[in-house]
Amino acid sequence: MIVNKQFYAVLISLLLIITSIPLVVSQDADLNWIKPAADEQNTNFHPQEIINKDNVDNLVLSWIYQVPEDPFKIPYVAPALGLQTAPLVVSGIVYIATFYNRIIAINAETGAEIWQYQVDVMEFVDEEWWWPVLSQKSVTYHDGTIYFMASDCRIIALDALNGEEIFVIKDVCKDVEGNTGLYFGEHSPIVFENLLIARPSVQDGGGRGFVVAYDIDTQKEVWRWFSVPPSGGDPEWGLNDVSKGNINPYPGDWGNTDLIGGGAVWSMFGVDHEDRTIYFTTGSSSGVFDAALRPGPNLFASSIIALNVDNGEMKWYYQVAPHDINDHEVGWSVILAETEINGEMKKVVMAGSKTDHVFILDADNGKPLHTPLMLGNNAFNVPNDNAGNNADLTISQRSLVGKSFCPGGNGGIEHAGAFSSGILYYVSQKVCWTVTEGPVDYKGKDIQGFLYGSVPGERQNSTLFAIDVNDMSIDWTFEIPNRYQSSGVMVSGGVVYLVDRASVMYAVDVETGEELRRIQWGGLGAGTVTLGATARGDMMLFVPSGGGQVAANTPGIIAAFKLPDDVSGQTSILGDLQENIFILIAIVAVGIAIYSVYNNKNRG
Repeated sequence: MIVNKQFYAVLISLLLIITSIPLVVSQDADLNWIKPAADEQNTNFHPQEIINKDNVDNLVLSWIYQVPEDPFKIPYVAPALGLQTAPLVVSGIVYIATFYNRIIAINAETGAEIWQYQVDVMEFVDEEWWWPVLSQKSVTYHDGTIYFMASDCRIIALDALNGEEIFVIKDVCKDVEGNTGLYFGEHSPIVFENLLIARPSVQDGGGRGFVVAYDIDTQKEVWRWFSVPPSGGDPEWGLNDVSKGNINPYPGDWGNTDLIGGGAVWSMFGVDHEDRTIYFTTGSSSGVFDAALRPGPNLFASSIIALNVDNGEMKWYYQVAPHDINDHEVGWSVILAETEINGEMKKVVMAGSKTDHVFILDADNGKPLHTPLMLGNNAFNVPNDNAGNNADLTISQRSLVGKSFCPGGNGGIEHAGAFSSGILYYVSQKVCWTVTEGPVDYKGKDIQGFLYGSVPGERQNSTLFAIDVNDMSIDWTFEIPNRYQSSGVMVSGGVVYLVDRASVMYAVDVETGEELRRIQWGGLGAGTVTLGATARGDMMLFVPSGGGQVAANTPGIIAAFKLPDDVSGQTSILGDLQENIFILIAIVAVGIAIYSVYNNKNRG
């Protein structure tokens, strides 16, 4: 009987190990979409091959999750721009954020809601530092915790399994040194070891752009880096760091006006753990007030930045538009990679700008490795784009009044690109703007300023480019009849996925640029398509669509697609494994029965 018990114990242990395999496999990073742009390098590339260019046309709709309507509907809040967060997929759970500050966890297999967390927006509508904008562009998952920044800049940490609040860091944008403007939060913080690194957004509220790091255990501030000088100016601004980049010194840069503001970090952070560096971009100065009042290049606005993650000190910068009067910063993200450049392996930072240029910089020093590549726009009236030290450092927006300029402030490249196997994917959109002069409300003052707007009747379209980073040659292009903004490009399984502004999803062959499939949705296209597995291991495609208050106040949807069971070899990542498990269980069961019979005979 002792041997019998030992035998049964071993068999039971074996069964427990075997039946736990699906749960272990579903935690594999290759099955998840953990970061807003897939990984810490922002490549927007997923390595799976289950859904691929040979079967993408076989995908069938599995479920649709209807995003709840905005419960607040605050009339004076700026219009939201739709579902802008790329759905995260972690261990069979999909995480999204709505523009009105609700985090939602969804079962990836069924579309059933698991939990919600709603920030009470009415708590901060009267805060003196809040610029009335509701927008959520990213959610961060790290080690079982969801992090995001609410619209009033508070940082919130939630338990990823049940949505329970772990901690809140309030007043991130309260009493900011040198600030007289307003802020709002939209991008989630990132985690680097024990640091939680965040940045608020500033628009025409004129806030002073900054990046801040908190100790994740104590929630105390560790360091803060400012992108622009304080209100009223700083005669020494930038002089200590100007030699770290591409611009010559300019004493008195930015002038001494109390209207100074801008330099927001609109992009996602690129993270290099080996070099302990974060990379990101800064926005332009506010275009509302006269640029003649801010003479100089206006360091470090409209730039690509590298910071030491341990102390927040700047390593290098590259300013793409000195003394920017066209709202031509790099938006959404930078991409990090080790890739071949002119036949030599290099660690690079890649970025697509609203100037419609693609920049490839040496990650060690910020120096260009290629001449910036201009994409699809016929540029005009953009005096300081990619001008370096030849920029006009005293020009005013008044030179643009009554004219149009192209690309406009959301023309060119205004989304997160993708990178895979040496090829960089960006969409250039043709959008031009006009400038008018008149009274504006800025920092609580009525000033004579400038207003930007789209050109009436202009035909707006866009083009996807596949760029070989080795020599900056263009492999192919794909024409899109609508605008392309906010939604990132994604690459996986030999397919490029993109969603244009009219909410049309395209699947394009990475090798040829030929269309493999398209799906027309309603509403607004602003969120990136992502891929991830259910808890059972079935790979699925998640498409955000609609939402916001553009054209129609639609709350938006998340649509999930999967391959049908009859598609050869595509039943499940774990299909063969699960079949083998059942066979093993059957063998073990037969073994138990035989052993029992044999043992009983011996005892008889």
